Amino acid sequence: MRLIVLALLTFSFLTGCASTQSSEEMTEADHYRDASESLERKAFLNAIEALEELQARFPYGDFAEQAQLDLIYARYRSLDYPGAAAQADRFIRSYSGSDAIDYALYMKGLANYYLNAGLFERFMDPGREARDLQGQIDAFRDFDQLVRRFPDSEYAEDARARMLYIRQLLAAHELEAARYYARRGAHIAAANRAQFVVRHYQGTPAVEEALAILGRAYRSLEQAEL
Repeated sequence: MRLIVLALLTFSFLTGCASTQSSEEMTEADHYRDASESLERKAFLNAIEALEELQARFPYGDFAEQAQLDLIYARYRSLDYPGAAAQADRFIRSYSGSDAIDYALYMKGLANYYLNAGLFERFMDPGREARDLQGQIDAFRDFDQLVRRFPDSEYAEDARARMLYIRQLLAAHELEAARYYARRGAHIAAANRAQFVVRHYQGTPAVEEALAILGRAYRSLEQAEL
């Protein structure tokens, strides 16, 4: 039995050494092929590992730029939204002249867009900190940069649609806060939040009710001229 165990351990050790040696002998193209196959199989964690090894071994190789783009996608698909946004930032800094900047901006926007998934099922609490909305605000800025810099990009139409949706969500959040204060008789606070909606979210469905809240608040404050 001891001889059998020793033989198995020896075999495992030699196999591990062979595997390591094989990995070290792989070319840049071999590494990228492995990463691409993992992406095709939707094995995103394996793809991330392979792409990171590729970058570590060939930081200035022929596949370096594409590897960074693939890392953005792999992190996004593995639900690592902060990692995807950070990776997109790195790509934009490293390859500012790339033809794929619009893609990087779009993926960064998507990552921030989904960063607080489920947030707006919970926005009824007006005491939430503003940072809860930061992902949506950052996504809006990313999409806005995309459509301004690359108005004809294949990603611009979807970015514009998401910007409209985000704007409506942010307006709805402010409106709910105005309702909250109005119900509690905090007329100045209600007026301030309603006024913010009117000033900053023209064209959204929230404006009509915000004007009504504003009117009631001013009447309650005996500010007839306002």
